[in-house]
Amino acid sequence: MKAHSLSIFHRIAVAEAKIHGSTPEEVCFHEVGALDSIADIVGACVGLEALGIEAVYVSELQEGCGWIKCDHGNFPLPAPATLEILGGIPLRQTTEPHELITPTGAAIVAEFGKSFGLMPQLKPLKIGYGVGSRHLASRPNVLRAVIGELD
Repeated sequence: MKAHSLSIFHRIAVAEAKIHGSTPEEVCFHEVGALDSIADIVGACVGLEALGIEAVYVSELQEGCGWIKCDHGNFPLPAPATLEILGGIPLRQTTEPHELITPTGAAIVAEFGKSFGLMPQLKPLKIGYGVGSRHLASRPNVLRAVIGELD
């Protein structure tokens, strides 16, 4: 759990350092240093370990369009750190005018994702939902997790 948590923070530091022309050791975690990001990262690692998850299969990642306000001004979506972290991972942009993937979320799926795309054939055993508070025009603001056995 500790190794994965540190690895996720390192992914974010490397991305931020590249964007800012710096080194990971010199990076100041702006938004990512917030308590909710720390809770998300450590909580994801603790949860996956506690549940005994052997592999994480991630559906197609879809990011919104438009702009996001960061400490350094307005940037187009996907946010620079998110895009850097997801290098090599398939990503589709939608017409939803909101950030749908944060750098924290990107780093978590990059750390644990075994594959990205369609769900493999499996027998669902448990299903969980997390519902966000933002109303999205084109889709529900819901994260679904399925624990299952590969068929």
